[in-house]
Amino acid sequence: MSNLLNASTVKYLDLIGNGKRYQVPPYQRDYSWTQDHWQDLWRDISDLRSEPDDKHYLGAMVIEGKSDREFEVIDGQQRLATLSLFALAIIARLQAMAEKGIDPDKNAERALELRNRYIGEKDPASLTQSSRLSLNEIDDAFYQDYLVQLQSPENVRKLPKSNQLLWKCFQFYKERLERIEALQDNGQAVAELLSETVARQLLFIVIEVDDQLSAFIVFETLNARGMDLTTMDLLKNHLFSKVHSADRDSLRRRWKRLIGVVGQERFTKFRRFADFSGNSVNWGSPVF
Repeated sequence: MSNLLNASTVKYLDLIGNGKRYQVPPYQRDYSWTQDHWQDLWRDISDLRSEPDDKHYLGAMVIEGKSDREFEVIDGQQRLATLSLFALAIIARLQAMAEKGIDPDKNAERALELRNRYIGEKDPASLTQSSRLSLNEIDDAFYQDYLVQLQSPENVRKLPKSNQLLWKCFQFYKERLERIEALQDNGQAVAELLSETVARQLLFIVIEVDDQLSAFIVFETLNARGMDLTTMDLLKNHLFSKVHSADRDSLRRRWKRLIGVVGQERFTKFRRFADFSGNSVNWGSPVF
C-alpha cells in the first residue's frame, strides 16, 4: 500500500491554499448533498466556533496528482463543493454588509481577500480568473457562472436537480449566517468563521494515489461508508477517462444498461468476479 499512495492529515486552509486547483472529472457523479448534510456541517462549524482549540475530521479525500498544484478528485467532491459554497456565503454576507454601509471599506477588502484565498484569483500574468475548484460536466457551468459570480439564476426550477441543490446549499448557509446575532454587524467575526474556524479547525485525511486503479485498493482497504456506490463510480470514472470524448455517449448508454441489469447494491460483488480486461465481460454484449 505504501508504494501506491501518500496519506497526510491537512487543514482545509492547507488543502485549498498555495495555488492548488481541484478538478472533478467531467464524468463523475453530480452534486447530491441535501439539507441533512448541510445541517450536519453547519452544526460542526458552530460547535468549533465556540471551541477554538478543537479540531474536527471531515474524513478521507482521495486525489490523483496531475502536477504539484493540480489534482483530480477521486472521492471527496461533495465536501469540497459544499465548503466552497459555505465560503461563497461568507463572501456574500461581507459584500452585503459593505453595501449597507457597515464598515464598507474593510468588509469589501475582507470579501476580496477571502475570495482570492478560497475561491479563486486572477493570474497576475494573463489577468484571467482561475477557480480553485471545477465540478463535473453537469454542474461546473452553473457553479462558475452563477455561484462563483454571486449571481442569481432566473428560474431555479428549470435547472438540473444537482444545480438546484448547489443553489439551495448556498442559500441555506446565507440564511444561517444571517440568523446569528453576533455576526450581524461584525465583519471580522464573519470572516473569521471561514479564515479561522473552517480553515484551521476542519481537517482532512488526504490520500494521494498514483492513478485511479490504485484507488480501488484504497477503497477496498478503508472499507469506507457507501462502498458499493463509491467503487462503482470509481470504475465508471476510470473507464470513461480511457475513451475519446466522441465515444462517451455510447459508453454512457452501455454503462446504464449494465447497472440496470446488475443493480447498484450488487455491483461490488459483480465487480469482484468480473474481469474488466475483457475476459468475463464482453464489451459488445447486449448487457453492456
